[in-house]
Amino acid sequence: MADASDAFRLEDLGSTNGTFVNGERITKPALVSRADVITLGRSVAMPWPLPQGRGAPPGKSRTTLTFDGESLILGRDPACDHPLDYPMVSWRHARLTARGETVTVEDLGSTNGTFVNGRRISGPGHLVTIRPGDVIGLGSYTFALTVSGRLEKRDHRGNLAIEARHVSVVAGSRRLIEDVSLTILPSELVGLMGPAGAGKTTLMMALNGYTPPSAGAALLGGQNLYSNYGRFCGHLGYVPQDDIMHRDLTVKEALYYTARLRLPTDYSEADLEKRIAEVVSQVGLMGVEKTLIGSPEKKGISGGQRKRVNLAMELLSDPSLLFLDEPTSGLSSEDALMVMKLLRRLADEGKTILITIHQPGPEVFGLMDNLIVISRDAGGADPGRLVYYGPASPDAARFFNPEREAGTLASPDEVLRGLAQRGAAEWVSRYVDSPYHRQYVVERSEERNAESGQAVTPKIARRVGAEQWPTLVRRCLAVKSRDVWNTAILMMQSPVIALLIVLGLGRKVSQPVTATNLEEMSSRLGVTLFLMALAAIWFGVSNSAREIVAEWAIYHRERMINLKIPSYLASKFAVLGGLCILQCVVLIGIVHWGCNLHGPWLAMFGLLVLTALVGVALGLLVSALARTSEVAIALVPLLLLPMVILGGALIPRRDIAAPAMADVMPSRWAFEGLLLLETGDREVGPSVNRDMAEGYFPGGDRLGAAGCVVMLAGTLVALLAGALIVLKRRDVHRHRSISYAVGQFDTSAARRGENASGQSAR
Repeated sequence: MADASDAFRLEDLGSTNGTFVNGERITKPALVSRADVITLGRSVAMPWPLPQGRGAPPGKSRTTLTFDGESLILGRDPACDHPLDYPMVSWRHARLTARGETVTVEDLGSTNGTFVNGRRISGPGHLVTIRPGDVIGLGSYTFALTVSGRLEKRDHRGNLAIEARHVSVVAGSRRLIEDVSLTILPSELVGLMGPAGAGKTTLMMALNGYTPPSAGAALLGGQNLYSNYGRFCGHLGYVPQDDIMHRDLTVKEALYYTARLRLPTDYSEADLEKRIAEVVSQVGLMGVEKTLIGSPEKKGISGGQRKRVNLAMELLSDPSLLFLDEPTSGLSSEDALMVMKLLRRLADEGKTILITIHQPGPEVFGLMDNLIVISRDAGGADPGRLVYYGPASPDAARFFNPEREAGTLASPDEVLRGLAQRGAAEWVSRYVDSPYHRQYVVERSEERNAESGQAVTPKIARRVGAEQWPTLVRRCLAVKSRDVWNTAILMMQSPVIALLIVLGLGRKVSQPVTATNLEEMSSRLGVTLFLMALAAIWFGVSNSAREIVAEWAIYHRERMINLKIPSYLASKFAVLGGLCILQCVVLIGIVHWGCNLHGPWLAMFGLLVLTALVGVALGLLVSALARTSEVAIALVPLLLLPMVILGGALIPRRDIAAPAMADVMPSRWAFEGLLLLETGDREVGPSVNRDMAEGYFPGGDRLGAAGCVVMLAGTLVALLAGALIVLKRRDVHRHRSISYAVGQFDTSAARRGENASGQSAR
C-alpha cells in the first residue's frame, strides 16, 4: 500500500522464482518508489506505474494519431509532425497524406525503408494507397489505419516475442533438429544448452534469420520472419562466438564504420559520435575507445572487451532481439560474469535475448530467466529435440534430477548430468507430459496466436546502396594502412620485379636494332613486355585473391543487416585498384628507363593499369568463389599458368592447337597491346624492313592496340559481373540455403573437437 512518502510496500508471497527490486531478490517486505524496477520471476520487469514507451510490456506501447492537417511527416527530426526517436529511422523518413477518405504513404528516401504490410515501398514520389487494416512499418514502429481514419501507433521496442512453431532443419540427408516449438517473450534472457552436436546453434540460426527452417516457421510478433525479413532485419542483432571484426581497427573505428553502414545516411558526424558514446557507456568500454582491437599476434584489448565490442556493434542499431552464440566461451569467470550481467541489464531494459551457453557457473546460471535444452543421443542418427523449456534455476536442475534436495543452490552441471542418464526420446516424453510444456509451449503459443495477424510474403527489396561505398572505402584503407607488413610486401613486389627484368634483359633490349640482331632483339623485347604484362596481372590477383574470403564472416554478418554487394565489391576494387596503379607506376618507370623502351610511356602505363585491374577482378572472383583463404591461394597458380603458356610469348598463337583458348587470356591481349605500342615507335636500322611483332602476332591475327584495350575492358566487366553474381548466389537468405550457414557456424565446435565424428552438427 502507498504511504505519505509516495512509496509502496512490496512483499514476496513465497514464490518459487522470487521477486526482485532493481535486480536484487527480496526476502522480506520492502518499500519501493516509482523509479524502482520490480521483476517477478525475472519474466516481466517494469517501473511502477507502467511506462508508455520503451520497455513496456506487450500491448502497453500503443497510441492513436490523427491528421491535424492534410499530411503527417514521420522521422527523427524534432520538427516532424510526429518525431520518432529510434536510430534506424531517418531524419525525415515518410509522409502520410489524407485527402478525403484516401490515405497514402510515401517514403522520403529513407535508408532502412518504409513497409506496407511487410512489403518495402519505393522511394520519393511513389505514393501507396493504404486502406483500413493496412499496417505501415518503419524502424521499430508500426502504424495501423483504422476504419475511423485514425492511425494506431505501436512501438515494438521491448515488445517483440520470438516463436519457433514446429521448426525442423535438414541439411542434405542429415536431420539436424526436429519439431521444436517454443515462445520467448519480451524482456527475457533465455539460455540454450545441450550436449555437443545436439543442434543448439542450428536452432539459433533458424530463429535469427540465418537458416530458414526446412519445416515449420520462425515467427516475430506473430509474423513469419523469413517472409518479412526485410522488415525485421533491423530488429535482430546477432553476436557470433568468434569475434567477427577487423582486428586492425581501434574500438572506436570499428564502431564508427559499423554505425555509418547501418544507421541512416542523414546521421551527422555529431549524431554518430553521440550514438557511439551512448553504446560505449552502455557496454562499459569507456577508456579503451582508441585501443586497437588486436589479435593473438597483435596485442589489443582483452577477450572480454572484444566480446563487448562485438555486442556494441549490434547495439548501435538498438535491436529488439539479441542472439549470442556462447558469449562467455574462452573468458575468465570474472569476464564471463561481467558479460552476463550486461546481458541481464539489457533484458531488463526491454530486449529479448537468446544465448547458447556451454557450462555456465551457478551465478551466471541464476541470471537467466528460462532455459532451453536440446538433446540427441550420442552416435545416433536421430535429430536434436526439445527436451526442456522452462525456468532456469532451480527448476531445470530439478526437472533433470527429481531426487535433488530442495533449497540447495542449483548448478548447471546437474542439467547435463541428469540429461545423460536417459535417452533423448524419454526426456522428450517426460517434458511433453510436464506442466512446463503446457505453460511455456502450449499456453504461450495460444496467447501469441490470439495477438497475431496474417503473415504476408513480400519480396525483399535491397537497394544499390551507393551511399555505403565511401564508408567501405575508408574502412578498407584504414585496415590496409594498419596492416603494415602485408601492405609493404605488396608494394615491394613492383620494384623487385622491375629490377629483375632490367638486370636480366635491360642491356640486350637497349641495343639498336640491326639486320643481324633483329631476331634476337625481337625475342628479348617480347620477353620483356610479356613479363611486364604478367607482372601487372600478378599484382592484381595477389592483391585481391584473399580479400573477400578472409573477411567472409564479417561480410556475411553485415550482409544479413543491410550491406549492398555492388558497394562492397566496388570499394574493394577501388582500394586494390589504387594499389595496383602505384605498383604499375613503379614497374613501368623502372623498366621503361632501364630497358630503354621507345613506346609511348602514358599509353603503355594505361594498358598496364587496365591489365592489373583485370587481375584485381579475377582475384575478387576467386575470393568470392573460395571457401577458405588457402583454397583461394591454391587457385591462383591454376589461373596464372594458362596465361603464361597461352599468352603468346612462349608459343605463338598460330602454333597453338586451339587458338581460341589463347584469345580468352588477358595476358595475350596485354602482351599484344604492349608489343604493338613499343614496336610501332622503335627505330630500326635503314636496311631493316621487317615488323618486329610479326614473329608473335602475324598481321592477320592482330586486333591492334585499341582492340586489345577493348578486349581487356570487356574481360574486366565480365569478371566483376561474375564476382557479383557469385556473391549473390552465396546469399544465404535469398536462396534459402542452409548448408553453408550450418557449416560456417559449426567451425567453433569443430575446433573444440565437439564434432569429431563428422556425423553431427550443432
